[in-house]
Amino acid sequence: MDSGHTISRRVFLFLAVAAALLGFPIPRRASGFTIISEAEENEIGKKADEEILRRFGRYRDQELQAYVESIGQRLLEGIGPTSFRYSFKIVDIPEVNAMALPGGYIYITRGMLAMLNSEAQLAGVLGHEIGHATARHAAKQLTKALGAQILSLGLMALSPGGRENSGNWARVSGAISDHILLGYGREAELEADELGLRTAYRAGYDPREMVAFLRGMKLKERLEALGYHGFQGTHPETADRIVKAETMAAILTEQGGGSPEIRTNEYKARLEGLVYGAKQDNRRLRIYAAKAGETPGSVARDVLGDQQLAWQVATLNGIKEATVFREGDRVKLLPPSPEDVHGGRRLKLIPN
Repeated sequence: MDSGHTISRRVFLFLAVAAALLGFPIPRRASGFTIISEAEENEIGKKADEEILRRFGRYRDQELQAYVESIGQRLLEGIGPTSFRYSFKIVDIPEVNAMALPGGYIYITRGMLAMLNSEAQLAGVLGHEIGHATARHAAKQLTKALGAQILSLGLMALSPGGRENSGNWARVSGAISDHILLGYGREAELEADELGLRTAYRAGYDPREMVAFLRGMKLKERLEALGYHGFQGTHPETADRIVKAETMAAILTEQGGGSPEIRTNEYKARLEGLVYGAKQDNRRLRIYAAKAGETPGSVARDVLGDQQLAWQVATLNGIKEATVFREGDRVKLLPPSPEDVHGGRRLKLIPN
């Protein structure tokens, strides 16, 4: 990784001391080499992108797609010139996941968008995936997993007249699928965490929101099986990641430089009508404009018609059931039926 993407000596020393005091190992750079050139990495990503979109499908909401792309490009502005032409796409699956292909092809699922609760959290997740791409984790892992000879033959299949090596490309493609779904290993995930926090902060976002996201994922991890690659068995314990992220976020925010953005209401407003869960369930998120003094319990009772859904309202929005809303706070709701009308009352949706 070039000097533009390495942690400053002061920050690294601080992390090293903090890690030693907390009993955690000092963060290390994800090691490995690759025989893949950046041009070849672009070609791999381009071909694999077609397969990913064919396999998962692109979420058909152009405004939401454009919004996610705009956040990704804002993050890239803080990085400076890059070797890849990045793209950011929403894939139409309910699992909570985000993925990075070789060459800067980055994806986020509609399930992940439903899980997030602020634009700063979205920036943190996209920053994490940008970190995988800038550190070339996919290219390094492909070289390690397949070996130079097989990988070279697979790359030849991308060139004109390379059909005789299509079987080797299939092995390359299969390895790509494994890694984007399962991740790139412990060191690579920690490195991407660090890079994601720094990238989001440089773009003006509050890095502490990524910590809040990790805490939410830890809770979800305890309640159900997760698909997000950052939480697979080959990755650092979530609790360890939270501690390290907290340390890094504290270092960044102590540097000052203005008030970092969170943009909770702005983010949630974008999710109106987002398909939630399996398509056949016909469920969509609804965004409610709260009145001052309302709580998850009162919203569940008065709007959803069932106070027992207070826990769902709180969990979906990453808050406690005792939270008191301010006037106009946007609240994600999941009606128990496809209808906006429930219990004789129409949901008070945000203005179009």
